Amino acid sequence: MAKRKSRKSRQRKSRKSINLMNTAELLVTSNILTTGLFGTNLIEFATGKTNVTYGTQTYNSIYRPVSSDLILTLPEILGFDTAGGKMTSTGGQVYNARAMEVAFDPARTMAVVTTNAKANAVSMVMQTVGAKVFFKVAKKVTSKQRSAINKGFNFLGLKEVRA
Repeated sequence: MAKRKSRKSRQRKSRKSINLMNTAELLVTSNILTTGLFGTNLIEFATGKTNVTYGTQTYNSIYRPVSSDLILTLPEILGFDTAGGKMTSTGGQVYNARAMEVAFDPARTMAVVTTNAKANAVSMVMQTVGAKVFFKVAKKVTSKQRSAINKGFNFLGLKEVRA
């Protein structure tokens, strides 16, 4: 018997959208890993800024690495110099930040990451598993509410955003 000619079905395009629940899960998991491996949270890791307290003054300053600590930031890993950066106190006074005292050193970076990984491996695994379980349950529990929110997004014309 001869093969029948059949219509090829049109391939459907999936709409590219940002899922807010998946984004939140990604941020939580990334924060767990950066805290465990680099000794600082995700924002401080990316920006190189930390909240430092001296006495009664709190400074939002550029992190100044020293060779003896177990904290790594992305600017430190990439070897960015912080000379000329500003450090502002809660009183409004502005100070110039000093240049980095530690040059980029791949061996030190790997040693710090290895030390942090050994010290925090169990807690990182437990937190990551807990976060995955939490988000899986949260997605199922909130599916009806998120569906209503998605309808609201569609009504507002935000078709690229999903809850």
